[in-house]
Amino acid sequence: MEGRSKSDAAAEPSVAAQVPFLHLCTTLEKIQKSKLRPDKSKILGDFIESWRKFHAALHESNPKTVDSFYPAMRLIVPPFERERMAYGIKESMLAKLYIDVLGLPKNGPEASKLLNYRAPTTSQGEAGDFAGMAYFVLKKRCTSQGNLSIKEVNDFLDSVAINNASKQKDLVKKNLLHLITQSSALEQKWLIRMILKDMKLGVSKETVLQVFHPDAAELYNVNTDLKKVCQQLHDPSVSLSEVSIELFSAFKPMLAAVANIRNVEKQMGNSPFFIETKLDGERIQLHKDGDVYKYFSRNAFEYTQQFGGSPLEGSLTPYIHNVFKSNIVNCILDGEMMAFNPTAETFMQKGSKFDIKRLMDDSELQTCFCVFDVLLVNNQKLGKETLKKRYKILQTVFTPVKGRIHVVPKTEVRTMQEVVGALNDAIDYREEGIMVKDPLSIYKPDKRGEGWLKIKPEYVDGLMDELDLLIVGGYWGKGRRGGMMSHFLCAVAEAPKLGEKPSVFHSFCRIGSGYTMKELYDLGLKLAKHWKVYRKNDPPASILCGAERPEVYIEPCNSVIIQVKAAEIVGSDMYKTNCTLRFPRIEKIREDKEWHQCMTLAELDEFRSKASGKLASRHLHIDNDEPQKKKRKLPVKPKKVVGIIDHFKPQDLSGVSKETDMFEDVEFCILNGTEDHPKSELEKGVARRTFHTCFYNKPFKRLPVLSRKVWVFQMWRYCGSEPRTGHLLRDCWRGEHACEEPDFVESTRRGLGVLAGGVLEPEKSGAMATSPHDPHVSLDAGTLCQGV
Repeated sequence: MEGRSKSDAAAEPSVAAQVPFLHLCTTLEKIQKSKLRPDKSKILGDFIESWRKFHAALHESNPKTVDSFYPAMRLIVPPFERERMAYGIKESMLAKLYIDVLGLPKNGPEASKLLNYRAPTTSQGEAGDFAGMAYFVLKKRCTSQGNLSIKEVNDFLDSVAINNASKQKDLVKKNLLHLITQSSALEQKWLIRMILKDMKLGVSKETVLQVFHPDAAELYNVNTDLKKVCQQLHDPSVSLSEVSIELFSAFKPMLAAVANIRNVEKQMGNSPFFIETKLDGERIQLHKDGDVYKYFSRNAFEYTQQFGGSPLEGSLTPYIHNVFKSNIVNCILDGEMMAFNPTAETFMQKGSKFDIKRLMDDSELQTCFCVFDVLLVNNQKLGKETLKKRYKILQTVFTPVKGRIHVVPKTEVRTMQEVVGALNDAIDYREEGIMVKDPLSIYKPDKRGEGWLKIKPEYVDGLMDELDLLIVGGYWGKGRRGGMMSHFLCAVAEAPKLGEKPSVFHSFCRIGSGYTMKELYDLGLKLAKHWKVYRKNDPPASILCGAERPEVYIEPCNSVIIQVKAAEIVGSDMYKTNCTLRFPRIEKIREDKEWHQCMTLAELDEFRSKASGKLASRHLHIDNDEPQKKKRKLPVKPKKVVGIIDHFKPQDLSGVSKETDMFEDVEFCILNGTEDHPKSELEKGVARRTFHTCFYNKPFKRLPVLSRKVWVFQMWRYCGSEPRTGHLLRDCWRGEHACEEPDFVESTRRGLGVLAGGVLEPEKSGAMATSPHDPHVSLDAGTLCQGV
């Protein structure tokens, strides 16, 4: 509302101050648990509708209030709000804070769960879900229902961001302690996800905005401001007649799709098109109005402080302020921010050791803005104009200055062979690639491939050199890759003596892309039994690492070679080789090579010296008469009907009443039963005596590493005349390390079960289990099934 001060706005009542944070958390929990997108949308829509109704009643006398859904929206899609500063908090810091605040023993099981949240675990949250793991640690220590409002939570997050920016970690701990006493475990679970900006809701930002208002996603793309979106579109009946780019309001830039070079003429409508160099810098938009400048990244983060908000400050603005034509009052330019070396008169590639957003005055490099589009000139909006017209206007906005501000030249061509020639030139000049653009295309924020295409050498088969690297380390995954290795540390070998195999390997790069989920799963199975915990104070002698260290490692002789493709080799002090790969991805496993046949340091040096580290050193040759390879159509396989064997289906325990807390906080893993005591009866017997019941009903190939006191109850036959007591997996937590094997608590009797390679293989069979609280207390099947 115009003319109102911030204090006035803050003084008026708000919906966020009245709505409990628990209501939002409950809604988010329902959204996450729903499987279908329409169901998720309905749950969110109901919450938004309730908010609007309460808003209408609260502000009945003041319909022009600035109060909106924004306080809730910024919590639902935290990665996309720009008003709050960065928290500077990751999972490891949160884990240490909770351990400190809760007074958990540092070597205890619960501290280990928090520190090693990505390691495989049991049913307590998915592996790789820190918030889910924290929930199970907190649920017995927190109030059952919090009393915080959504406004108070936002205030808390503001204080965390401010204290983090001022490096006052003690105040961050104090804020967290206050939060723990005021909120439930469920609220903290979602608060952690908001801090980590990883909500795991199963819905995209676009879906959330679409549920809020049909025009919300389009408006966000041109202003990237959730507060403005929520305020302008609070009324769902109001529609925007025209959504367009505004001065000093960051927008989501138009993007290019990957081109098939053989189809480029068809994709351009068999008409003339533009080719321009694909620059390897930072995508930046410049907003200028008189002496006021603002700079935004492609993700709408502001970098005005670095590049200069006026002609008197920054690494760029003082050098370009006077190059604008005298008739230019305001404008919006889209381009790439590059680092220019004035001595060599060349642009530096992004993979080199510098950050264009932090170049200092005394650096030998200087900031240069390479402009390829214009969206506004003297308040005239140009987004609906064709690229050809915009390019013509762009050349009248400023006078280029070498090394400071350039216009990216466009060449008009017609044929595929001209595109091939331009790509080969880019390879020769060590450039990233080329752009292909339709002269008739209009500017569409946040759209990809609407007349803009990109071609890079790594997108074309046969142009790149592949590297054969050895996997020496691994990292546990998150989300859908939780519980398995999702990234791998790869190395090259020191050249061995003649006739010998290499014995020392130098870390070179970390790779986590290029594979399908099935390929990742198969690779994981191949290496699973060989992983060992990597200990910083006792690293393996055969694997030399730099600052980057894996969570687990594998002895080279047990590993495999993978074929890797990447854009280039760049310098890096994170790895022992003092270099690494840029944009690496796995092509395939080299089944035809033994572990000792991987790339050596000498071969790596050859690649680094050749083509300045660029791995594209060959030209593309396409014969116009050469037919395009057609992908072989695979026969359609009939769908298999997948079901669960009755034995493994979860039992209905709703009719079983608890009689005692005898086994409080104990989980049971009942693997099977006998004719006299079926598995279902055993589970019901446990349910009558346990506070927390968790059965493992999936026919797993390996027993998951258990993280709590768990009874592994397996029916077995008598051996000889004497029944033998069962083994107990007791206190099997991971300790300080991510992949530490659990200990067995063995009863006084011997010869029962062993844990080999993660599989429980009973040497003998039996029908008894030992109490986790007292190893001398046994429980037989008959006792369990009494009264069932």
